[in-house]
Amino acid sequence: MSVDIGELEALWGALEAATETRTPFTLGYLGTVGAAGEPRVRAVILREVDGRVGTVAFATDARTAKVQELARDPRVAITFYDPDRDVQLRLEGTGEIVRDADTRRAAWDGLGEGSKRLYDRSQAPATSLAEVVSDGLGAGEDAAFERFAWIRITVDTLDAIDLSGVEHARCLHSRRSGHWASARLVP
Repeated sequence: MSVDIGELEALWGALEAATETRTPFTLGYLGTVGAAGEPRVRAVILREVDGRVGTVAFATDARTAKVQELARDPRVAITFYDPDRDVQLRLEGTGEIVRDADTRRAAWDGLGEGSKRLYDRSQAPATSLAEVVSDGLGAGEDAAFERFAWIRITVDTLDAIDLSGVEHARCLHSRRSGHWASARLVP
């Protein structure tokens, strides 16, 4: 089943579907700006999409480099690729570390138990295994929740490319002053 890259609503729908069941768009590649200005890219799992306001969100450990990078420079890009449909979506915008306790709690409550356990380690992600004395598990849900960060991206552009046909197609959807405009581009 293909997605019409010229229809912004269809693109938001495809992303939203990836939060309800695993699809190729469930896993995205987030780009941030590192401390020395270098690009940093890593995989994240798409957890929430709100096409009405143009946001996407994911969870991460609050102690990760990406959280520090977002605090320094909130400019981000996140790319999704569906090899079955041969469609790439590149979203650019502003990342926000959500501080509101109710929003964070609602996101936390939406995670499965296996996902919550990822935050139940006393050692920060990327800690050398040689430094780990124990697995750090069992600190409890309160400690795990404190390590949990909810990141929301307000999308300014959604660049969609369909590579499935003999002729490729590209459409750039841009938000200006709260309104979306779409333009077909040369791929």
